[in-house]
Amino acid sequence: MKSQPKITHIAWLVAAMASGLMLSGCNSSSDNTASNAPSDVSLIAGDYELNTNLGKPVTFVSHDGTVSPAAPFQMTIGYGSEAFHNPKDPADIFYTASDRGPNIKCEDSAKAPVNLADFCGALDSTGTFQVDNNGKIFPAPFFDPTIYQFKLVQQGGTMQPTLVKTIPLLDQDGNPIGGLSNDLPDRPKDLTTVASTDTVVANTENGYSNTAERLPFNQNSLDTEGMAQLPDGSFWIGEEYAPSIVHVAADGRVLERVVPNDSGVMNDITNKSMSVCDALKNGTPQTPAANYPITCGLPGILDLRSLNRGIEDVAVSPDGKTLYFGMQSPLANPSKTAYKSSRNNRIFTVALNADGSFDKVTGEYVYQLDTPDTFVADASTKQNDVKLSEMSVTPNGHLIQLERISKVTKLYHSDLSKATNILGSQWDDRATQPSLTQQTDLTAVGITPVAKTLVFDTENDYTPAQTPGKVEGVAFLNDEYMLLTNDNDFGIKGDPSKFFVIKATQQVEK
Repeated sequence: MKSQPKITHIAWLVAAMASGLMLSGCNSSSDNTASNAPSDVSLIAGDYELNTNLGKPVTFVSHDGTVSPAAPFQMTIGYGSEAFHNPKDPADIFYTASDRGPNIKCEDSAKAPVNLADFCGALDSTGTFQVDNNGKIFPAPFFDPTIYQFKLVQQGGTMQPTLVKTIPLLDQDGNPIGGLSNDLPDRPKDLTTVASTDTVVANTENGYSNTAERLPFNQNSLDTEGMAQLPDGSFWIGEEYAPSIVHVAADGRVLERVVPNDSGVMNDITNKSMSVCDALKNGTPQTPAANYPITCGLPGILDLRSLNRGIEDVAVSPDGKTLYFGMQSPLANPSKTAYKSSRNNRIFTVALNADGSFDKVTGEYVYQLDTPDTFVADASTKQNDVKLSEMSVTPNGHLIQLERISKVTKLYHSDLSKATNILGSQWDDRATQPSLTQQTDLTAVGITPVAKTLVFDTENDYTPAQTPGKVEGVAFLNDEYMLLTNDNDFGIKGDPSKFFVIKATQQVEK
């Protein structure tokens, strides 16, 4: 097996996250001091902005040495892919986290900030450049997914988010894990057509640097999304690559990554293993195994997630005994075509051991996403534009789901008590076709979906949160104020990280 290139945490990244922040805030309302917050903390509603440079400006150079005509691109840290407030902390303390790091679709390389068409690819045996438009450009390939702790500090009539602590994610030897793509096996394009002449599709993405060099796969890497903290200070994080849920110690070390239990699943077209579990736990011929514990404990069917639509939302019960997680989108079962038109998403419950570690999945429920026409400001007709992007638990214990397209964010109170638990049923079996993804009448197949009640909608309740959009974090700071954060994609389109402190907890937890 080839040795894996070492991914190091370079000095400019540490300096960028440790440096002072360029902050600006605008108070969007008045008379918003919390009346029943802890006596030593008062909160002020407002829209607050962070712009922290990530390293030095990057210049893009194609494989043939052509330099981008655009000015060097300055990335900014993406703080808000998820958010969490620990009720044991003061109301002005909260956590957020990044995702895998800056990335750009290869198919978009002709646009800013790259401005070089056909950027990704490689020379074939004849010396002809073969374009790869399905890959990703990682302009900061050594970025390490990171948890951030913030404090809201009052300055006059506003509150400024001030970075208190950074917690980079580390493998069991204390090395940064990085955010580059995992090496995952191919799958049939359509599970219902698996003759030797049928098509296979990649279950991962090739990565390229800002100088068009092919980047190595890395089984340690995580595409982090949802996050919740346990009473002992450790974290559970949702992850999109495998997909997986990841238990992380308070110091950032990965304690356990729980992935689909799909060992032995074969691709009938190639006659090769299709197991995500095997690829991460044992490695592949090209890529060593992950350097932390892998537990193959999730339903195996979850490895049929569509690319970049894995586990994006995680929450934990107030007693720390139950973990909730959900898929961002319906599964690509039997194909990506099916996923694009489906509303049938899945959310899960997990029993945790006394030390916060994974015990077992205890529940699986169908969560039906809204139709895209109900997100009026986003004006979409594509069902797969609708995503489940975050979970949270209100101070009174209500489970909240965040649905969004881009501008519009909806918060739903979800009730699992009367929903059908489909764990271990035919709907977890790849052989069941038509699949759950394809069902249009759940009643006809004996499934009661999760009951959901709309409790907050940015279109009607707080339009400032629709700019720049892509809200992916929600946390309840106390029994009056909640926090929304956005994923700014590391400034790829020039968007800042935004923190919206809104007096809406009581509305949401009714």
